[in-house]
Amino acid sequence: MSRGFLFKTILIYELLAFAMWNIIARTEGTYEGWLADHIHGIVYITLATTMLFVTFVYIVQWSLDRLGITKKISEIKDPRRDVSSGK
Repeated sequence: MSRGFLFKTILIYELLAFAMWNIIARTEGTYEGWLADHIHGIVYITLATTMLFVTFVYIVQWSLDRLGITKKISEIKDPRRDVSSGK
């Protein structure tokens, strides 16, 4: 998994969360008041969850590199490469 993919995933997650927050905040007055009162907690939970996910992914990636599993996986021949040549 490349870092670009990870950051794109995080950005999509954050954009979806922001969109959902705006939809909820604009459709119901009671939700809007609750969100306004608890905005700091919502932002903290969102950022903390994102950082926890990023940390977990980097630990898994580091562990796979450290154990040599990434190298072993990259050495496996991809069976899809020879489909067009009929081999």
